[in-house]
Parts: sequence; C-alpha cells; structure tokens
Amino acid sequence: MSTGSGAHTDLMAERVNLGCGPFAPPGWLNVDGSWNAWFTHHKYLRRALELVGVINASNQGANWNLSPLVHNLSKPLPFADNSVSAIYASHVLEHLYRSQALALISECKRTLKPGGVLRLVVPDLQSMVVEYLNSKRNGGSRSAADNLNEKLAFRPSAPRTGNALVRFYHLWKDFHSHKWMYDSDSLVGYLEEAGFHEVAKMEFCRSAIPGIEEVEQPHRVLNGAGICVEGKKIAE
Repeated sequence: MSTGSGAHTDLMAERVNLGCGPFAPPGWLNVDGSWNAWFTHHKYLRRALELVGVINASNQGANWNLSPLVHNLSKPLPFADNSVSAIYASHVLEHLYRSQALALISECKRTLKPGGVLRLVVPDLQSMVVEYLNSKRNGGSRSAADNLNEKLAFRPSAPRTGNALVRFYHLWKDFHSHKWMYDSDSLVGYLEEAGFHEVAKMEFCRSAIPGIEEVEQPHRVLNGAGICVEGKKIAE
C-alpha cells in the first residue's frame, strides 16, 4: 500500500481489490503497495536478499498466490473516470491519515461507473470501546487499557527491531500502524459526504457486488473484528 508511482495509467478493470495483501483472488484486479507486493514481481531479488540476511525469509507476508498491481493508495488511483464496476478495500482505510482516506474515497467515486459499488471494511472502533468499558466494569482489569491500545494499533508496543534497512523501511513508509479509526456512523457519513448514495452498514458477505465472497474474509469482519459499509455511485 505504500510504493508505486501513483501516476494515472488509465487501467481497465471490472472489480478492484485495494490493499489486497497476500490474499489476492483471481477474477479481481488486486492492488497493493507493500514491499512484499513489489517483491512478487522481483522474486530472484527477494531470494538474494534473503540469502544474505537483509530480509527475513520467514516473513508471513511473503507468500502471495499472484502478483498484484503495485500502487501507493495515498496517490490517485491509476484508473480512468467511470471505468470500474466495483471497488473493495478491507482493513486499508485505517492505515491512511484521514485526509488521505477521504481523498481515496473521492478517487473511488471518480473511477466507478454510474451504479458502481464501493465497499469498505475497517476495524470496528465501537466494538473496541465497548469491550474496553465492559472489561473495566467487570473487575477493573489492569490489562483493559493495554488490550485497547493493541486493538487500536496506532503504534507497536516497542520500537522496531531488525537490521538498519528494515527499520528504515518501517520509518519511511509508515503504513503498518493505524492512523484513524472509524465506527459505522462515521464511515457512512464520509461516504455520503463524498457523494455516494444508498450508503449503509452491511453484514458479512451481504453485498451488491457479485462474488464478494471471493475477497471478504470472516476473520476481518465477524465477532467484532470489522464493519462493512457500502455505497453506490449514481449518475450525475
């Protein structure tokens, strides 16, 4: 989610999966900008760096089932106006500063066809707060604050370790931590402000996007893990 030129290339796509991570299903145009995504296009270089110990061969994000389009989501999307039928982004928006997130929502509206659907999945801030308050009420657990901080994920609990290159990468890109959190009301409001219509909170795998089950993962939505909000672009 953090590398790539950001230049408009007017790519054509029907269904786009932004910030796909290693879970990049076929049938979608999968987009990611992490160095692991970049290395899927440069496998021999990755192997060489692993052999000399520059990067960790056991990195769980290294195993991708296909090579995505590498693009920085803080930059304009590389799609033409009114060219995409559906856009999906799961646990992506919170890694952007709010101004960048709002710009991405506007970019999604620009690139969607009239009638196209944007579906966003983000960690559920309300669920985190409710869990924290319940923990405090039910015994004043000392770990309640620690648990909340871990779920908010604004910063790791300790400075980054590893070799100098890895530490520099984390400082330079700064997308691993969360920047802004949302509940369903705030996310619905932001989509409406961007001009989306029929905006609503949706249940897991209930969507106007055909084949949503191909990209939506239960551990990112169910049991308070996330909320899904969806909106349509109407012809202007």
